[in-house]
Amino acid sequence: MQSDKTNRMLVDSVHLQFGSHTVLQSAFLTAESGRVTGVLGRNGTGKSCMFKCIVGGLKPQNMFVRFNDEPKTDYAHIGERVKYLPQNLFVPGKFTLGEAFRLYGVDYDELVRFDPKFHSFQRKMFRELSGGEARVAEMFLVLNSEADFYILDEPFSNIAPVYVERMQELIRERKKSKGIIVSDHLYDAIIEITDDLYIIRNGYTFPIKSRDDLIRHGYILRYNESSGR
Repeated sequence: MQSDKTNRMLVDSVHLQFGSHTVLQSAFLTAESGRVTGVLGRNGTGKSCMFKCIVGGLKPQNMFVRFNDEPKTDYAHIGERVKYLPQNLFVPGKFTLGEAFRLYGVDYDELVRFDPKFHSFQRKMFRELSGGEARVAEMFLVLNSEADFYILDEPFSNIAPVYVERMQELIRERKKSKGIIVSDHLYDAIIEITDDLYIIRNGYTFPIKSRDDLIRHGYILRYNESSGR
């Protein structure tokens, strides 16, 4: 059931610098319940750094975060409202799936209903899973945790195509009442599920409204009808 309340998160003026190397400058994005915000960027452009700034994993030189126009600077409060799926596996390998789901307060039976394959996995340790299995389990864990917003950093990496489609369906279902941010370096991986799209380039974020914007920012090539290339 879709919530009547619309939650909005604005992240603005993010500046992150390591020594003389500037990673992000005046970067921004917005997220809103009922919508999926996509963030595109080549590897190394700062997508993960921006997400880590939001959830407190990195301390930027400057950043403003607002929930429903109310400014927040307390990372503990932000962490209560935002759950983050990093690129790398975050559940310790010695944890069993059952232990991890209990720790996060997520019903393991929901995962089994999502995919009966996991019925016999409850006592398996995460280090015993394949990379794809662990990724699916962690993504399901995050998307079913209590939060207003979910940040998924390249969530479809190492996942078989059949699972990509299933997880896309889950994202569409969860966005009915939540705000979701999804990143990738591949345009095709997220375009089907996003309502709003940004690109990170040279430390700045740019809203993308059309295919021409992607061409203008050098992200995709213009199709040449005369040459068929």
